[in-house]
Amino acid sequence: MALRLIDLTQPIFEGMVLWSGHPPTKIVVHATHEQTAAQFTPPYSYTAETITLTTHAGTHVDSISHVDPRPGAPSIEQLPLEWFYTEAICIDLSHLPPRTLYRPTDIEAALERHNLAIRQGDTVLMHSGHYARTRDSDAYATEYSGLDREAAELIYGRGAVNIGAEAPSIDVAGTTLYPAHLVCREMQRLNTENLADLTAVVGRRFRYIGLPLPILAGSGSPIRAVALLDD
Repeated sequence: MALRLIDLTQPIFEGMVLWSGHPPTKIVVHATHEQTAAQFTPPYSYTAETITLTTHAGTHVDSISHVDPRPGAPSIEQLPLEWFYTEAICIDLSHLPPRTLYRPTDIEAALERHNLAIRQGDTVLMHSGHYARTRDSDAYATEYSGLDREAAELIYGRGAVNIGAEAPSIDVAGTTLYPAHLVCREMQRLNTENLADLTAVVGRRFRYIGLPLPILAGSGSPIRAVALLDD
């Protein structure tokens, strides 16, 4: 069988739409080929950029310390790499309208639709269609769906170490309670946000890779999220 890599990562660029609590992304070219050519023997030259972005910009994973204020809560470089290289499934919730608060019945129905089961150590990705509908528009940051407490407890309680959403949060837009993030705190689990379009992996089991940067004391990290399909 052939192995196929599917990129699940949003591009990083100035003007990318972010959750309202994060500063804008800045990318500045600080050395061009024209500027550096005179420093070296031809034909060598180089170009490089300076990037300023929050650890929660674009496709990223939260550390436990992002939501857990207690001393000793693990920051991103302290978490086991095995949590970012897992078996995974992608459930289809795209038939539900924007700003839906996902409940356990929605999760159970999505699992049953494709005969999927959550296994110990899994990553569970939620396909809402939100990224495809709203990408690069203001609605991306305001109209997404998310999990209620019981739905998050169901997914993590069955063994998932990570839940991923193609939206700025695994919680619903406009919440002030953040029940899914609180479950992450209580159960010491991960969540991954701002994934790209998940259509290619809906209803499937696959290998998920989303390795973070080892940012010391980091509350999260941008990642390159990839699905490895065995077709």
